[in-house]
Amino acid sequence: MKIAAAALCLVSVVALAKPAAAQNWPERPVHLYISQGAGGGQDSIARYLADKVSAILGQTIVIENRPGAGGIIGTQAAARATPDGYNFAITSSATMASNPHLVKNLPYDPQNDFVPVAMLSKPGFLISANPNRPFKTLAELIAAEKKTPGGLTVAIDGNRNASGLTAGFLNKSAGINIRLVPYSSPAQGLQDTISGNVDLFISPPGVHLSHIAAGKLRPIAVSGVSREVSLPDVPMIGETLPGFRILGWLMVSAPKGTPAEPIARMNAAFDRVLKDKAVIDWMLNFGSPANAGAGTADELRAFVRDEIALWGKMINDIGLEAQ
Repeated sequence: MKIAAAALCLVSVVALAKPAAAQNWPERPVHLYISQGAGGGQDSIARYLADKVSAILGQTIVIENRPGAGGIIGTQAAARATPDGYNFAITSSATMASNPHLVKNLPYDPQNDFVPVAMLSKPGFLISANPNRPFKTLAELIAAEKKTPGGLTVAIDGNRNASGLTAGFLNKSAGINIRLVPYSSPAQGLQDTISGNVDLFISPPGVHLSHIAAGKLRPIAVSGVSREVSLPDVPMIGETLPGFRILGWLMVSAPKGTPAEPIARMNAAFDRVLKDKAVIDWMLNFGSPANAGAGTADELRAFVRDEIALWGKMINDIGLEAQ
């Protein structure tokens, strides 16, 4: 009887310890994996928001940069990290929605290996032109390309990366043949567009903003589901080509099996940060507007599922196959 009573007491202590541990989270630094090198757009956004969230949680957030292989290295590392509430990752449209359709034997499953935690930003991609080109609208651009097929060029960061997929889907949707010019350095592609060596440039809006303000680039259209807050007069591609929609989103995710309490606390912290006026202004100036809130678990799961299907259809329409 004494042994049984002691065992029952031990079970009770363990049961009580679990909620207490959850309530005390985080008791040590939280790690945030980023599949991009230091100084990139994702990294800059993640570090800025992580500092804000760290202040709310009262604990350091350590940035783990794991770049390479189109985001696969960092995302795989996050998927394999211990799901103890101290490991999270910045995931994106590339790592979660397009990679499953472009990479054979992808070493992680976006839906089965991760739990979505908080949506950070959902900007579209911006098409800008050298200001000396005669077209000012997407309709005029399409007309110019159809008049001289193959006569226009666009600087992209790779045929199978976001800007290349956007350009390829634009060609498919509009029935045109803009020539894709890949650059290993997007900065060089930007400079070649400004100098006139290529006609067009596609990237997240933030990369264009200062050059548009200086008159060195002319914005043509954005690929998202709404006009960019920082460029309200620039139409969506979908206004000319109905149904066209491509988002370059960023989300915080956690390895599957992460306890519910840390996920809920992280969601609440990011939600609070994303609604802060100073953060909203910073994100807007950076060119990646803050999401209206972190989102609920059901909303985020449905979003990831729908994005995987959407990117799959687009990649299939373009005619690309997994490699």
